[in-house]
Amino acid sequence: MKRKVRGFTLVELSVVLLALGIILPAAVILWQLAERQRVTSVQITAQQQARDALVGFLHANYRLPCPAADANGVEACSDGAGLRQVGFLPWRALGIPSLEAKALRYGVYRQPNAATAQLDQDLAVARDRMNPLRIRTPKPRPQNADGPNATAPPIPQSTAVLLGATQPATQSAPPAAPIFNPLCDAANGPPCPLAGKSTTLVDACLALNLGSVVIPAPAGGLATTLGGVRRSVAFVIAAPGMLDANGDGQSFDGANATATSAAPTFEAPATRVTNTYDDIVMAASHAELFAELHCGAALSAISHAHFNAAMGAFVIERSLYDYRDQLFISVKLAEADVAAAAAGIAGAAAGVLDAAKEMVSAVGDTTYSAGVRSAQIGLAAGGIVAAGISVGLAAFAQVDAIASLAEAKEVHKDFAERTTAMTDLSISINNNTLIADAIGH
Repeated sequence: MKRKVRGFTLVELSVVLLALGIILPAAVILWQLAERQRVTSVQITAQQQARDALVGFLHANYRLPCPAADANGVEACSDGAGLRQVGFLPWRALGIPSLEAKALRYGVYRQPNAATAQLDQDLAVARDRMNPLRIRTPKPRPQNADGPNATAPPIPQSTAVLLGATQPATQSAPPAAPIFNPLCDAANGPPCPLAGKSTTLVDACLALNLGSVVIPAPAGGLATTLGGVRRSVAFVIAAPGMLDANGDGQSFDGANATATSAAPTFEAPATRVTNTYDDIVMAASHAELFAELHCGAALSAISHAHFNAAMGAFVIERSLYDYRDQLFISVKLAEADVAAAAAGIAGAAAGVLDAAKEMVSAVGDTTYSAGVRSAQIGLAAGGIVAAGISVGLAAFAQVDAIASLAEAKEVHKDFAERTTAMTDLSISINNNTLIADAIGH
């Protein structure tokens, strides 16, 4: 007996196709979401690794790396005749040879100032920008001999000084301060370390400090844009997302695709994902890096702690010199007392002679008057005794004045050594400030 073979009915096929029509689009959507999440996670991880590597590179080299010209990851600091601000992540310099890192775009803030180091903001160049403020000390070194102070410390004056700019070194010649760099003699003319340039992380901090106050971003400076507002950033790392969302044939979308060294503007990290944009941007502002590197404490210590210590020593030094000048006046007064005592002796001696003359006159009058005026002899004798006492007192006064003069000179000389020691302390504080800058503190 033959059995009749039956297939799916049209109704059954319709039900199956309907089910597939519902399930397959949902499955594709779920797959896209899962894949986008996976790609996003991988790219964010690569960006975070790159960011950590950039901060580590900054710690080690006191600068950020230049962008690479292509995906080969080799630093290329020049872009034609200008500076390269935008390119690919220099993964070779950072030591992260991952496939994801090769796809990242990278930008670094570069606003150089060749003429004035403390105004330089090229974060891709290690430069000696920060030089500690110093206090001027007497030149030449004050004398120890008895005499006025022709080389007392200068009177402090209030002047506007750029953060990081050095002051002229008035003690740069050996042996007074043999470690001072002669280049420090030029006002506001760094570098001023021990012997040549001294580049440390503090110099990068100074550049970050300058860049953090630039809002909005200057034309030609690296920035991110959101709502038409450009904001300066220290560096940018852009990932292409999963798709060419805007369909322009490039993996990057929006401003990330058009950013160049001449127009270094990327999309902001807060830019929303849309049908035409799916890139991922990670950026670090100047202020963010400034805080992360603890630049505030470092700049405060160098700009204020050393300076305040030097200023305190300077004020004490100036006071000591003023007091020493008063002691010098005391020496001159003691010399005047000695001269006055000598004049007193001369006056007393003249009094003795005058009394002797009166005695002779009294004797003559007594003889002429047959003794009637004999009382004058007693008075003349008293005058001679009084004049003799005056001579003795004047001599004692001169001895005392001479002793006072010797003591005044001794006190002045002893105090002179203290003022010189204070000058040495002021010079030492300045030297230690330069040493601290040279070794990176």
